[in-house]
Amino acid sequence: MRTLLTAAAVVAILGLSACSQSDKADAQAAADKVAAETKEAASTVAAETKDFANSPEVKQAGTEIKEAAKDAGAAVKEGAKDATVEAKQAIHEATAPTPADKARQDAK
Repeated sequence: MRTLLTAAAVVAILGLSACSQSDKADAQAAADKVAAETKEAASTVAAETKDFANSPEVKQAGTEIKEAAKDAGAAVKEGAKDATVEAKQAIHEATAPTPADKARQDAK
């Protein structure tokens, strides 16, 4: 918004320097009108953005996203827990002595 206002002011100043007195007044009025309309548009956009952010639909969507993230976190945690149990079991089975190894150890 500031950039637009600055550009409008620069155009108005450059235009005023090369114009007659009546042209300068017209240019100043046009610049003032553009500045006022830009400010009004920015204000409208800000109000609409605030209304959108505070709308029940957006708040409901935010709540649903939070719930979905919580559910996903719980699912990942449970999955990791199951994977840990399975990995421990696989390690135990891979490193446990076979029945033949047990028999040899018992025979010693």
